[in-house]
Order: sequence, then structure tokens, then C-alpha cells
Amino acid sequence: MEREKTHSIFFSLSPLLYLTLSILFFRFVWVIPYPHPMALLVAGVLSFLQRRDRKLLFLKSAFRKNFLSVLPAMEILFFVGMLIASWAYTGVLLLMIQTGILFLQPDYFLPSLAIVSAIAAMVSGSSWTTAGTLGVALMGVAEVISFPQAMAAGAIVSGCYFGDKLSPLSDTTNLASSLTHVPIWSHIKHMLKTTCISFGVAIFGFYILNLFVWDANQVYDSTLQSSRILPDITNQISWFKFIPVILVFGSALFKLHIRVSLALGIVSAIAFSVMESGFHFDIVRTLVFGFESHSENEVLDRFLSGGGVVAILPTEILILAAVWFGAIVEGYGYLAEILIQIKNWAKDRSDILLSTMGTAFLLNMVTADQYLSLVIPARAFRSLAEEKGIPEKDISRSLEDSGTITSPLIPWNSCGAFMSTSLGVSVFSFFPFVFFNLFHIILSVTLLLVVKKNLKVHS
Repeated sequence: MEREKTHSIFFSLSPLLYLTLSILFFRFVWVIPYPHPMALLVAGVLSFLQRRDRKLLFLKSAFRKNFLSVLPAMEILFFVGMLIASWAYTGVLLLMIQTGILFLQPDYFLPSLAIVSAIAAMVSGSSWTTAGTLGVALMGVAEVISFPQAMAAGAIVSGCYFGDKLSPLSDTTNLASSLTHVPIWSHIKHMLKTTCISFGVAIFGFYILNLFVWDANQVYDSTLQSSRILPDITNQISWFKFIPVILVFGSALFKLHIRVSLALGIVSAIAFSVMESGFHFDIVRTLVFGFESHSENEVLDRFLSGGGVVAILPTEILILAAVWFGAIVEGYGYLAEILIQIKNWAKDRSDILLSTMGTAFLLNMVTADQYLSLVIPARAFRSLAEEKGIPEKDISRSLEDSGTITSPLIPWNSCGAFMSTSLGVSVFSFFPFVFFNLFHIILSVTLLLVVKKNLKVHS
């Protein structure tokens, strides 16, 4: 009997093994430009062949469901590509970089990035809106002052997800609250107990890292470099071009959909350009193929050049490959078998909450969708939690502690792909520096393990 159980677990988890081996192969053995889409396709094919006796109808149904779940994210990515291109074309992005250089001190650069991003995400209720607009500009500041891009991206992602997690306007916060029938403010208040500790430690970590990375000579050199750029910027750009930025974040405050917010940012930026110099076909070309900067500053040219619909296509292919892999795992029963094993293992409060977190992380990996990583565990473990007398707010917090927090740490997840595309840094590069997300996962799991250990000692 034990041999059958082990055999079942091995085959249920085999798609993840295939995925891991495929990623290692395409990154280190047969190195190709885009390893993750190919790894997902290969892992999906191997998992399909392993259970080719199953009906294709299950695969088609799962693919359709997963595709529809990530379709909004894919649409938003196109808007972000056009937003970055339009803001670069009309000078909005340059103005935001200038402002950042004026107000962000290099001595406290990383903590400042995290705090500013957190405030913006909390106000807008969207980590995506923040990363796709303010985050892009902050990365430009890091580029100009020669600060390591991966570290800057890690601080921005940390701030985005802290602010998003505690915002009453956030879609994931509202989703976790509604799935568990916990009032939104009770849910946020319950998350504060651990989330603020994690963010405080992250800010301290960023400050220490800043001390090691930055020195007085770099500060002096960056000040000279910035002073050469700032006069040109001040003469060329009017401050009223902050209006597209205000429209994006202001519309988010009124709970308009992120597509509407981004569209307002694109249209308003183009409108200012047309009013200043008339309509040129270059605007359309820029929205599609991206902006090409030709100034006298190589650093700014390197950063401002990009965006557009074409730049988003590799990310879209990555998400589609993840949908294919997730459809195999879900449609051919791998996921259901894993959930059964997890539910059989979960016996007490800590087990159930750890299972909720583990399942959310697993779903972030296999479905590439943050929303499914909240919905499925909530349905799977809510009734079990009620039987054990676990407060619903504990389940809602566990959903966010893993489903929300781990989503940007997986390269093929829609959130990870979005952050990487918007900030221009691969997930593997910024992963070690996303201090808030990493520490919060460690803190949440550690607290549950400590409680479990104490219960065993007292029993």
C-alpha cells in the first residue's frame, strides 16, 4: 500500500520535476535566448505523453479556463508597452526621472524606492499600475546614477506588493477577503500584524545593502552626472506633463479598471504631443515598435529606448506557454491528485494553513495566474478550516501570504512576467533583492511551524 502511495505522489509531482530539469537544461546546457517558454513547452509535452490515454477534452477545457484567466493580464501588458513608449516619446518619462533625481538621495536610495512604491501602490491599489508607471521612472533614476538595476527592481517590487497587500482598493486583497467572507478592513487589520514587521525588516535590509553598494565617490560622480542632465531636461519639458501621471493614479482612486487608467495615460500623453508639434506618424510607429531616444546622453538613450507592443510579445509567448503547462497539470489530473495528498496530510491548524500557502504557491507555478492561486486554495481548504475551528481571517491571510506574495517571484507567472517586462530586469536577477516578499514568506512559515511545535510539546 505504501509503495502505491509513493508511486502516486511521484507521478503527480513529475510535471514540476520535468519543468525544473528543462529550465536547468535550457539555461546552462543548451543555452537559448528565451529558456522559460521552451522549458514550459517541453515539460508540458512530457507530462502529456505520460498520460496520453486521457481524453483531449479535459486538456481543451483546462486550457480554455486558464487562458481566459490570464487574458486580462495579457491585454494589460499591451497597454503597458504602449504607455511606456508614449511617455518616453512625449517626455513624461524623462520628467519623472528628473524629479526622482532631484528628490531621491543616493545614500537612502533603496529604502526610498521601496517606500515611494509602497505609497503609490497603496493609493492606486495596484502593484501593476505602480510598476508600469512610477516603477519605470524609478528604474530610470537608478540607471542615471549608475545604481545596480537588479537591486533597484527588488526594492520597487517589494514596495509595490507591500502597498498592494494593504490597500482596500487592491483586487487581490478584495478577492481574498470575499473568498473567505472576511470584511475587507478586518482582513487588512489581520495582515498588518505580520506584514508591517516584514516591511520594516526589508527597509532595514535595503538600508544596509545601500551602505555596502554606495560610497562617497559614487555619490559625487552621480551628482556631477545628474547636474549635466538636469538643465537640459528643465529647459525642454513643461511640468504640466505630469498630468498623464496624475490621470493614471487619480483614475485608480476612483476604482476605474487598470485598462482605463493606462489608456488615459496613453491618450493624454499623445494629446500633449499633438498640441505641441502636431500629429506625426512617428507616434503610431512608436506605440507599435517602441521609442528610440537620440540625445547626447548615452545612459538616458539606453533606458528611454524601448516599450511598444512588439517589446511585449516575448512576455505574451511566455504566459501562453505557462497556460499550456498549467492546462496539462490541471486537465490531466496531476493537480487534483496533489490536492488530495495535501488534504490527507493536513491534520491540525498549522497543517491546514501551511497547506493553503503551499497550494497557492504551487498554483502560481503551474497556472501562471495569481487569481487562481487564491480561488482554488480558498475553495479547497475553507470547509476543512471550518471543521477544525480555524478563524476565516487566518485563511484569508494565508492566501495572501503566499498567493499574492510569491506571484512576482516566478518568471512565467503573469505577475513575474509583468514586473520583469515593466522594470527591464529578469526575475532571476531581482529575485534575491525582493526583501519584503522573501522575508514575509519566511516569517509566515516560521510562525506556523513554531505554533505547530508548541502544540506538540503541550500535547
